[in-house]
Amino acid sequence: MAFGLGRRCLALGALVLAAFVAAVPAQAARDEVKPPLEERATPEMRTAFFPTADRFEFVADDRTPVIKAFQGETEIGYIFSAWDIVRPPSYSPRPFDAIIGMDTAGVITGIELISFYDSYLVGFPERIARIKNFLSVHIGYDAVPGNAAFPLPPDFVAGVTISARSIRSGIMDAARIVFRANSNLPPITEPTLDVDGFGVRSWAELVASGAIVHREVTYGDVRALFAAQGVTAPVTEVPLGAASSVVASDRFVCRFDNDRDCTVEPQEIHPDGEIYTDFYVSLGTAGMIGRNALTSDRYARYFSPQPTGTNMLLLFSNGPYNFRGISYYDTDRGEIFDRFKLVQGDLEIVFNADQHQLIGAIGGERPRLPDASAYFIPADSGFDPLQPFEVVLLVHGTDQAGVEHTVEVPVTYQTPSDVVLLPYVEPPEEWVQAWSQQRGDVIILGIMLTVLTAIFIFQKQLTQRRKLHNWVRIGFLTFTLVWLGWTAGGQLSIEHVTNYLRIPLDGLDLNFILREPLIIIISVYVLLSLILIGRGVFCGWLCPFGALQELTARVGRFLHLPQWTPPDWLHRWMWLPKYGTAALIVVVVFAVPEAFHIAGEIEPFNTAIGSVFSRPAPYVTYAVLLVVMSLFTERFFCRFLCPLGGFLAVADRLHIFTFLKRRAECGTSCHLCERSCPVRAIEKDGKIIMAECFQCLDCQVEYYDDHRCPPLSKQRKQKERAAKKAAVPTTGIPPMGMPVPAMARVAVSPAMEPARGADR
Repeated sequence: MAFGLGRRCLALGALVLAAFVAAVPAQAARDEVKPPLEERATPEMRTAFFPTADRFEFVADDRTPVIKAFQGETEIGYIFSAWDIVRPPSYSPRPFDAIIGMDTAGVITGIELISFYDSYLVGFPERIARIKNFLSVHIGYDAVPGNAAFPLPPDFVAGVTISARSIRSGIMDAARIVFRANSNLPPITEPTLDVDGFGVRSWAELVASGAIVHREVTYGDVRALFAAQGVTAPVTEVPLGAASSVVASDRFVCRFDNDRDCTVEPQEIHPDGEIYTDFYVSLGTAGMIGRNALTSDRYARYFSPQPTGTNMLLLFSNGPYNFRGISYYDTDRGEIFDRFKLVQGDLEIVFNADQHQLIGAIGGERPRLPDASAYFIPADSGFDPLQPFEVVLLVHGTDQAGVEHTVEVPVTYQTPSDVVLLPYVEPPEEWVQAWSQQRGDVIILGIMLTVLTAIFIFQKQLTQRRKLHNWVRIGFLTFTLVWLGWTAGGQLSIEHVTNYLRIPLDGLDLNFILREPLIIIISVYVLLSLILIGRGVFCGWLCPFGALQELTARVGRFLHLPQWTPPDWLHRWMWLPKYGTAALIVVVVFAVPEAFHIAGEIEPFNTAIGSVFSRPAPYVTYAVLLVVMSLFTERFFCRFLCPLGGFLAVADRLHIFTFLKRRAECGTSCHLCERSCPVRAIEKDGKIIMAECFQCLDCQVEYYDDHRCPPLSKQRKQKERAAKKAAVPTTGIPPMGMPVPAMARVAVSPAMEPARGADR
């Protein structure tokens, strides 16, 4: 007993001493000095980020050091380091470093991850490649608003979602800081149309994004609209065709001066499906829309001379009926365009010739659109470019009585969000995003922990049923391994514990602490259960790698493989290495954090659980070897090597209650529980060593088994004998099968005796 207490005290002292000694080196690690930005941002990176730049200048700002890229005398962007700007942690408290390129508009032009200390990345070449691919997809992303949707979710990088989210968040934070420090643009305080921004978009991309709205109108559509007004054979400026091949001239009301040609010619019958007009609408005020729709030179030529606040409506069409008509030549009618109008709420705008710019045919990669015009909306018109509006195409005609009718074809337009500058809104913290995205997993884990709590609350009822306990245990361990470990990634490790211990030294905030919902929930549950009943709740039920080992051991016993049980003296010494590995990890994390990715591999969790054995051969070999050893020795790694187990075993001395039942006979006349404990955590005197107990409840199954537990078995047999004795009657005819008393045989009448020699 004294030997065991001394060992645990020694281990506890080693951990405390390690933490104390490592405090100063920890501060030094946080204040790490990296090579200057000019060296980390290599010439190859600079060229890749800004291929058109002809020179780069380093600006040694204490807060935001950057390398500025120039094309001639024009500043075109910045190159900077995430480590220099925000010191962003990923999965490790030690910050990662990435070199980022960003143009003067705030658009990312390149990302190069150059250093990291994330134990879920180091030693995982496939994950490193995936996370670099994940970051490269963000090239072209506008980092400035802070509220645009990211092109990929962080779970794109399977197995390192937290790392992907943290790295991206750090990069974007640095980009926004650099932009605000270097941009001369006034701050955006309300949603504003981006007139100056530009990005190359094809015509198809403009249509797909809603920057250009397309509406086909057929002859049948126009006939149906007139028919809805009761006009079955309208006479229109662009004839629709009728049942009769010729329409008399007196039915046509000339709408222009008498000197214009109003001759009515025979009408062709046009099928309903034939295009009457192929109509396109766009608000070209935004540079990204206008420059791509018109070409940059036309956009600059037509729009740049307009007064500040003017908006430019772009209309295009192809087909017999165009949106312009010829009425805008008519001075008597005010030179207005009568084939369309703009409507926004109560505002209705009809354009005149002074507001019009003829563009001509649009071609190139665009569809053939011979009719193209720009219309300028004055700043004082009341028009709001950010609100939806309609361009209503108007088709005029007369009925058989010469009465004029007009039908309307509305085209609704909403300025797309990617050309709207929004006030900067701080994005949700990483931990908020993580909890939101893992809401389903949190619910499942909550149910799982509720079930586990119920198992311990009702352990008496459970362990009184041997088969039920066996199936509950197998089922729970299987769920722990498959869902919690391999699916949800909820493997608690010594790294989590050391990260929590470093919080006071690193000044880490809630964003770092709460970014793993499952791990933080498990950590709180483990801490509470550790204080209440001991370390075995986690190690025996919630550790995926522990579950893998125990299930493997069950396979070994099922196959009748030989089981190795070390002698008592050796077994006690074999407990010591886990305390040593725990002390080693603590020293490394605090004193030499850059070496943690090596020391942390003592735990095979990243290999066996985090990547399901998909790592380079040395890691897989080590993990497989430990699993194979479990075939012959129950939970070999958990009992003898696990640093997390060593840490929890030391902390187990904090537990308040012990729910595992013992009797006076335990360790004296009975050694059943001692022999049946799979991890040999019961001493010869019957006392359970809680620091080594995995709370599997096997001993409690034996404790309540009145066929195996000698004290209970003795009591059961005594009760059975007493019951049998109580069942024997004292008077009357004995029950059938009971021997007949001698006096009863004497009392039988001789007449009833069979004759001597008779066949008996």
